[in-house]
Amino acid sequence: MLDRHARTALAPHRRSTRLGLALAAALSLGASACASVIGEHEAETKFLVKPTPLSTFAGWSELTVSQDPSTIDGAELMFIRLEARDNNVPDLTFIKSITAEAVVDGVATTIARKSPMPVGERIVPLTRVYHDDIRKFFYEDPENGGYTAHVDWRGEIDQTKPIPPEGVWMKVIVAIRVE
Repeated sequence: MLDRHARTALAPHRRSTRLGLALAAALSLGASACASVIGEHEAETKFLVKPTPLSTFAGWSELTVSQDPSTIDGAELMFIRLEARDNNVPDLTFIKSITAEAVVDGVATTIARKSPMPVGERIVPLTRVYHDDIRKFFYEDPENGGYTAHVDWRGEIDQTKPIPPEGVWMKVIVAIRVE
């Protein structure tokens, strides 16, 4: 019954990853079990920061759930936190700026951003700019058998900072409040 997965874009190829995401679990339980999923939950995904000749990067991640998001009363984004998965990266200052946008039907909504990254910090919270219900970002996706939320990640790299040529995988922790 529970159908959840996240996809992350890699330049130039794709990779699929199965994740146990809190929102997916909350949505998959449906309206009859709402009381058991009310509260705060965290989810994890990832994307690759690999600079281009223009000192930019772009990636995306997706979450597909089997249950219609309208079966819960509401879901609010509490925070988005980035962390370099490569332990050799001392901090995230190699990223000059980053923006996260939820995309539905070609329309992008900025949900978080950060610029500049603090010196010496490997785990950095983004500034949340979207404060309303996030259920609207899940659209019906028959190809994947459920409802999908798509997030585009884009930003600028500081090429004066060390970054491995293969790029750096970023772990993203998202906290939500389900009502």
